[in-house]
Amino acid sequence: MNARKSRPAGASLVADALSALEPEHRVVVVRACYRGESVAEVSDALGLPRDTVKTRLQHGLHALRLALQENGVIEP
Repeated sequence: MNARKSRPAGASLVADALSALEPEHRVVVVRACYRGESVAEVSDALGLPRDTVKTRLQHGLHALRLALQENGVIEP
């Protein structure tokens, strides 16, 4: 069975929005929001300064929010 077909429509739209993020933003968003890693943990795992992780997380979440709004998943 194809996992993509078994997901609710909203989950597919979220997955599509995540995949549209720049790779450096996506990896930080996934690690922080989906895996529950702290900024310090993401920073250590990726070998990046904490401020860089915070900035990428901020930009990634902003882009994700805009994509979800454009697709009607969330209200503006």
